[in-house]
Amino acid sequence: MGFEKFDDSGRGRGRRAGTDPMISIRKSGSIGANQPVTEEYFDGMDGAVMYFDEDTNRVGIEPVADTDADEAAYTVSKTDSGGTIAPKAFLREYDLIPDVTTQYAPEWDEDADLISIDLDDPMGTYGSPADDSADDEE
Repeated sequence: MGFEKFDDSGRGRGRRAGTDPMISIRKSGSIGANQPVTEEYFDGMDGAVMYFDEDTNRVGIEPVADTDADEAAYTVSKTDSGGTIAPKAFLREYDLIPDVTTQYAPEWDEDADLISIDLDDPMGTYGSPADDSADDEE
């Protein structure tokens, strides 16, 4: 067959890597949101209120404009590549800190009016339990 040229422009092979919305629950106790999630759900929103549904094993994230308006809100730290929420107390309370950073496809829950991630349906993992440097990767 011969060599096939790698073309990272995304033409002809679906969406380019990194353009699918993705939320990671990191083994460090933080939550990472890639740029598509940050742009879609956190435009003009500086905070997030966390929810957990034990019956369906889902985490809910409610974007909020002002962290001062809701004392339960966590700050969303934004960069050019995405955003980070540090709800370590929330993740500890529900025993949700993974052994390895785990990635999920977020969905908007119209009924609850928040971002929902199904913990029973991960997209993949990043790093290993012993690799502390992998936590910052998205």
